[in-house]
Amino acid sequence: MSPTKAANHKNSSGPGSQSLPAAEIILYTVGFCCPAAYSIYCVYMVSLENEIELLGGKQNVSAFLGRRMDATDFEWIFWKTWFKNGLFSCFLGHVIVSSMVKRFIPKSKKECILAYSFLSLYCVIGLKPLALLTLHSLLFYAAAVLRSKLLCWGLGTFLVATLNSSLFRVLQYKLAGSESTYYLVLSITAISILRQVSFSLDVCRRKDKKVCSIVDLLVYNFYIPLVFLGPVVTYDTFQEHFKDTPVVDRARVVRVCWYICRVTAWAVITELACHFLYFCALEQNTALFESLPPVVVAGIGYMQGHFLHVKYVIFYGLTTALAMLDGVETPPLPRYVYIPLGGSRKGLMWQLLGSAACFAFVCFWHGGHDNIIMWSVFNWAGIVVESLGAAFIKTSTAQTYLKTFSLRNLRRMKAAMFAPVATLLIINNLVFVGGRQAGSVYFHKLLTYNFPMGTLGLLFSMYCSVQLIFELERVFYKKSKTD
Repeated sequence: MSPTKAANHKNSSGPGSQSLPAAEIILYTVGFCCPAAYSIYCVYMVSLENEIELLGGKQNVSAFLGRRMDATDFEWIFWKTWFKNGLFSCFLGHVIVSSMVKRFIPKSKKECILAYSFLSLYCVIGLKPLALLTLHSLLFYAAAVLRSKLLCWGLGTFLVATLNSSLFRVLQYKLAGSESTYYLVLSITAISILRQVSFSLDVCRRKDKKVCSIVDLLVYNFYIPLVFLGPVVTYDTFQEHFKDTPVVDRARVVRVCWYICRVTAWAVITELACHFLYFCALEQNTALFESLPPVVVAGIGYMQGHFLHVKYVIFYGLTTALAMLDGVETPPLPRYVYIPLGGSRKGLMWQLLGSAACFAFVCFWHGGHDNIIMWSVFNWAGIVVESLGAAFIKTSTAQTYLKTFSLRNLRRMKAAMFAPVATLLIINNLVFVGGRQAGSVYFHKLLTYNFPMGTLGLLFSMYCSVQLIFELERVFYKKSKTD
């Protein structure tokens, strides 16, 4: 749970939506932005001072900036390299083929898109990995035809387990032929399993007993804009949008162009950050990281959190823009685990059980490493605290007490309660990104190293952050009501 999520409030007339004096908002802006900017500046200075130690003697110099680049973030370098070496051509080819098909042979849309998808994947990952992915699809299709939800989940669980098995890793590596292709196939397979679970469960729950064709599954699973990076679009949503030929009008073109411009801008900013702020390399250099003062550690954590978010703004923004040209809209996240277990419909205990099951599956899907387990447990604990707090506030005793406060003071109380929870969960997210050892450094440097003054300063800055989130939500909500 991020501070944004913690600050999200469904009741637009609640304390979080109450306006505050302009001077107070300015104080919160200064109280958050100034420490954040100073900590980033400190990261920049430490990066300059330790450039040789962090980046070694390699001449990794950017031609347009003259600055050495921090290339220690595997995910960013991996996808950037693949985008230049194959994915860009696949995406561009898909746009051209899709446009031609929709214009000249719209009745053969599925078959043509599927043929292009197979050709693209064959060129990028090779025949053997593509054959394995197709075999997975056939197995899920058989499970869907048998209409067994247990079989669908069992097959999905087994295939996810194979991704984390040392024996199957060796086999998959041999099929891929190279380390880079292996990791690409691994990513495609992991996301593919989620899509295939979605397909099979959607077929199982249909009341009309109608079974989709294998072509429908293959088109959905190998759809080029979403096959490499996601996001996961549920099968029913994909079919609803994909079966129609969208009108590529001015509004759609403007929207797609806006997405692409946004992605490009964030990609440039990310590249600049990698050339000037070596936060990834600093975190991975254990001895140096442990010796840094709290303000630098805070800056590294701040940059890591933003970098993680921005990477997926770029990845998902690009693929969403491409899918949008075909009329495929990215929906809210699927909830195949949460809803069947009762969700919020059967009371608090079932809601918490459903949330625990969701985190358990996410943990398993990510490989079940110790930092993933910690992240899952503490995030679920945050949801438990949030849910129990929400349940307590609904009681008559709490309502009677809260009525004695003004809405402005209730907003301040709400932010004060969220600040420590959000702080702990942000550190927990840094465990997810950097591992347990990095997480212990963040916890020590930010919460215990300069206790109590340093801790109180961090909590005040986080309190200001939550108040700014409340204010942005209030402004956007007010704007949406007037539009």
